[in-house]
Amino acid sequence: MFENDTLSFARRLIHEGQGRVVEVERASTVTRLLWTFVWFSIVAVGTNAYGSWGVWPGFNIVGPLITLLGLLGMGAVWIVPVKHHVALENVSFAAAVLAVLMAEGPVLGATGFFSTDAAAFNQRATELLVGGKNPYAATFHPAHLLLDHVNDFWTYTLNGGHVDKVSYPAGSFLLQAPLQILGLRHLGTNWLDLLAWIVAAIILFRVSPWYAKWLSPLLLLASMFTYMFTFGGTDALFVPFLMLAALRWDDFVVPSGPRWQKWIGPVSLGIACSIKQTPWFTVPFFIVGIVIEANHLHVPVVRTVSRYCAFVAGAFLAINLPFILWSPSAWLRGVLLPMTQPLVPDGQGIVSLVTHGLLHVVHPLDLQVAGLLVMAALLAALYFWYPLLKRSWMFAIPLILFLPSRSLSSYLVDFVPAAFVMALTTHRVPEALVSTPRTTLRRWAVGVPVALSIVAVVFAFSSPPLTLRIDRYGSSADNQYMSDMTLTFTNNTNATISPHVMVLIGSGHPIGFWRPSNAARRVTLRAHSRVTVTLEPPKYMGAPKYHQSWLVEVLTKSPAALTTTHVMRWRFGHRNN
Repeated sequence: MFENDTLSFARRLIHEGQGRVVEVERASTVTRLLWTFVWFSIVAVGTNAYGSWGVWPGFNIVGPLITLLGLLGMGAVWIVPVKHHVALENVSFAAAVLAVLMAEGPVLGATGFFSTDAAAFNQRATELLVGGKNPYAATFHPAHLLLDHVNDFWTYTLNGGHVDKVSYPAGSFLLQAPLQILGLRHLGTNWLDLLAWIVAAIILFRVSPWYAKWLSPLLLLASMFTYMFTFGGTDALFVPFLMLAALRWDDFVVPSGPRWQKWIGPVSLGIACSIKQTPWFTVPFFIVGIVIEANHLHVPVVRTVSRYCAFVAGAFLAINLPFILWSPSAWLRGVLLPMTQPLVPDGQGIVSLVTHGLLHVVHPLDLQVAGLLVMAALLAALYFWYPLLKRSWMFAIPLILFLPSRSLSSYLVDFVPAAFVMALTTHRVPEALVSTPRTTLRRWAVGVPVALSIVAVVFAFSSPPLTLRIDRYGSSADNQYMSDMTLTFTNNTNATISPHVMVLIGSGHPIGFWRPSNAARRVTLRAHSRVTVTLEPPKYMGAPKYHQSWLVEVLTKSPAALTTTHVMRWRFGHRNN
């Protein structure tokens, strides 16, 4: 939709020929179509909200009301004159925010439990902090967490345990403390995440040029983002800060301009990094960009990069330093836990080839190495093809996180809002670098780490440490629960290993470890030995539905690996008529 300067431009085009007039009309039509789709998405929110009447009876009114609002907006896009379309854009965005609040707010208010351990841990950590206790020194027990059937939500480890301590930087719960102090204790983490996601949408709407304003409400209304960032997706808290870090980030190098435009980017990046580890992957790319920009504008490179890094580190330390001083070892153990603990492979990345039974073994460390090699290749590509990638490199960050053994869906979409901000607000792109390396060098710098990452992936899916065979399985309570299962393990290695068994049903989350039915607490296999063991399921281990896919996962810490069986079809229960 057109602002005043765009209208003037359109009028000038009219005098240049009929062909230009047609192009203007097409642009106007395309823009109207995009905003129509925004209002159509509001209609979808309304129809989905109506289906939640069992959670809150008020949805019997709210659902149709949101739907009606969307239908009226779809008509208004085509009826309201062009000169009022800027106002209509603002109304459209406000309607999108209102629809999200009306659809998600009552559900949050009626929900009594968290749906991720990350959200529950943040809530508990905030409670401990407000109470004067160090969250990093605490062990989290099921009784302390608002989790329904806690076994469904633990983050499990390869050694047969689960994560029971804070595993994020301090910003993940410190920024929630004001809500806790003000008395918002009911699922405070989820409310803060919803607020952060709306703030992120506001930032994108404000910084977008006229032709891209529709992006913000459309992302806000997208079910993937809104559901994930409302019900346990704690990544939402760092998204606004990462967007500010990407907003005209190269202005830091420009000698002129307001000072706040120079420090707001690196400070926001430091805050984002103090909330989760995920934004850490963007820091090297920002630094490479600052180096190139400083060279291009002939400003002192070392001093400029040092100042940028000082702002990033300063913001990070301002939030984390109290906890570092409180207990250095506890803080370091918690912040580095995702990198140092052998967490169970999981996610929607390449590891799903194994967790869904297409391949049958994965060595997590090899996938981590593959991800780092891809990161090195992308950094080299940014340096050598900087004019091409300056606006778009953040869209490539999910490629790094697609490869590691834990590649949850949030890791693959978290960067999209900030990437849009970068693409839409970066205007000063140099046509060429100060010195352009030879094409052969550029290709080798990118091609070698990519080739090595492929080798690492091949190794990751090779050489299973053990072989599995399911001898017997069954159900109980009229197929409501799984019963004992007998497995035969064959150790393919020269060392003694201790396997830990889980069962994955459909696309669900593994629910606890299976234990030997005899007195032994764990299964032990000597080198090249074979053992047949009967295992008992975790408590309340629900059975698959008839003909539903399931498989057995076996985890070993040494060697660190996940081995799976072939995909099975559940043969108990009754067919659906």
